Order: sequence, then C-alpha cells, then structure tokens
Amino acid sequence: MGISMGNVIIALDKETENLMRSLAKRKFGGKKGSLSKVVSEALHKYNADDERGKEIDEFIDKFAGKLDLGGYKMYKHRDEIYD
Repeated sequence: MGISMGNVIIALDKETENLMRSLAKRKFGGKKGSLSKVVSEALHKYNADDERGKEIDEFIDKFAGKLDLGGYKMYKHRDEIYD
C-alpha cells in the first residue's frame, strides 16, 4: 500500500519562493519532489517547536506557584518583561 499524497496550492512572495527553491536545490539537488520535501520538513519542524512551546507553557502553569525562584518572578511571555 503506497503513501497517499494530497495537493495544496499556495501563493508565496518572490523572495520566499526563491528561498524555498534555493533550499530545495541545496538540500536535495533540485530533484523531483524536493520542493515538497522542503515544505514538509519545515512544517514538521514548526509543529515540533509549537508542541515544545505548549509543553513549556503547561509546565509553567502547573509548577510556577510551587517553584522557589529566590525572589525572581516567573514570566509566562517575553512581552510581560517590558513596559
């Protein structure tokens, strides 16, 4: 049984398109399917990073009140630090 493939049509600005094509050529030699591989890798990396961020947020929510930070305040988001 083969892998089921779907088609997605996207519109990219010229700079992003050139970046994608350059990455595909550098990583996969510009062979057939290289654009799809670049997009697939990027989406999987983004998803993994997003999942890690969710895990960190859950950890902070669960343990922030229980951790002794020696007088330091625990910030959930970077923008809370700035006025």
